[in-house]
Amino acid sequence: MKFKRAAIILFLVAAYNPHCICAEDVAAKKGQEDKKNISISQGIQMVLSDNRLIKVTIPDNEMAYQDTLVSRSVLLPNLNVTAVKTYNRFQDKMKFGSDAFAVSDKDPFSFGVDVYQTLFDFGKSLSNYRASKELWKATQAHTESVKRVATLEFLIAYFNVLEAEKMIVVAQREMESLESYLKDTEHLYEQGVVVRNDLLPTKVRLADAKQKLIAARNDREVATARLNNILALPLRENIGLQDIQMQSPQLPEIEGAWKEAEVKRPEITFYSNSIKASFFSEKAKQVENLPVVFAEGGYTYNQNKYQVHEDNLSVNLGAKMNFYDGGAAKAEVLKERSLQKQLKEKKNKLIEDIKFEIEDSFFGLKNACEEVIVARDALEQAGENVRFYRVKYNNGSATPTDVLAAIALETKAQTNYFSADYGLKRNYAKLMYAMGQDLKSIYEKIEKEKQ
Repeated sequence: MKFKRAAIILFLVAAYNPHCICAEDVAAKKGQEDKKNISISQGIQMVLSDNRLIKVTIPDNEMAYQDTLVSRSVLLPNLNVTAVKTYNRFQDKMKFGSDAFAVSDKDPFSFGVDVYQTLFDFGKSLSNYRASKELWKATQAHTESVKRVATLEFLIAYFNVLEAEKMIVVAQREMESLESYLKDTEHLYEQGVVVRNDLLPTKVRLADAKQKLIAARNDREVATARLNNILALPLRENIGLQDIQMQSPQLPEIEGAWKEAEVKRPEITFYSNSIKASFFSEKAKQVENLPVVFAEGGYTYNQNKYQVHEDNLSVNLGAKMNFYDGGAAKAEVLKERSLQKQLKEKKNKLIEDIKFEIEDSFFGLKNACEEVIVARDALEQAGENVRFYRVKYNNGSATPTDVLAAIALETKAQTNYFSADYGLKRNYAKLMYAMGQDLKSIYEKIEKEKQ
């Protein structure tokens, strides 16, 4: 009876397993089909078009441009048109002795066209217009700097995800090495060659490797969510990334990189344009209380059959001036001068920060290039070291500690290599960003060269 029951169970398991395997294969295949593959150049394009931080900043350009149109409007004629229909209770009349004579229609209609043009205001309107144009340019430079920051964040997040995937591979390889070694140890234990205590360290290390694999997978999920956030995708979007192979790049001269950054970095352009805008605003406020010469012309029509001329043309030339404003104009001038000093100091501080940024990324890239070379050599030696001690252990001339240490060294070598490789890629992106280079063009060129 027990034999029949066991046979039935085995039959059901055998019948069920193929369906499970097929279901798992279908699910895995579907996951691969649903995965959205993204290259670096495609990702940069997605950032520039969909990143929320950039979308928030872009309307500033339009608002700044409209401000230039508002400032320009003062330089152009001002045209006013009025039309009035009046309803009176009584008709206007004039007494003449005991009689009264009407002097206007009871319910007249009138309209007029008036043109006002400032002829000369000591350059105040023109200076305000030039200031608004410089502020518009500064806003454009700020938007460009936001785009560059978003692109750099994407690149770093992109390489972080790729590195996290490699750490999963490293953890899996360590598990496979430990599991293979554990099987050898169990086989030797069954033959009575080793004692049971030789199994314990391997099992502990295997459990630790499994925990590392769990942590590596979780790190990958977090890194992917961060990348999806930058790309404005759902946080749990399934994406696949295309890695690039980079050789150690040629390092630029530090001083040449500084000079290049001063010309190309939009952050410096932002402060330069802001200083110019403040200078023009100061010029406008210096002449705030000087006379303004204007011309005004118009045409008016007043419905009144008692008048000789119901319509009329007029031209006025005049000047107006504010004699005293309580010191407001002087205070505004001093305020602009203080603003200019502040902006100049901020610009100088920014230049020094950029120099440090270049210095930091330069030496970070240099160290990463050297580390990749060393780590690559160590990686080959570590793999050979594991094979050497596995053979010695099977021959009885090495201890479990020797084998486990060799596996740990191999894992460390793999970790160091991938950390150095992606450190090189991240620091290269940081250096190109710090120098003001166009990151989109750089990575498009790299991808074309590797095709």
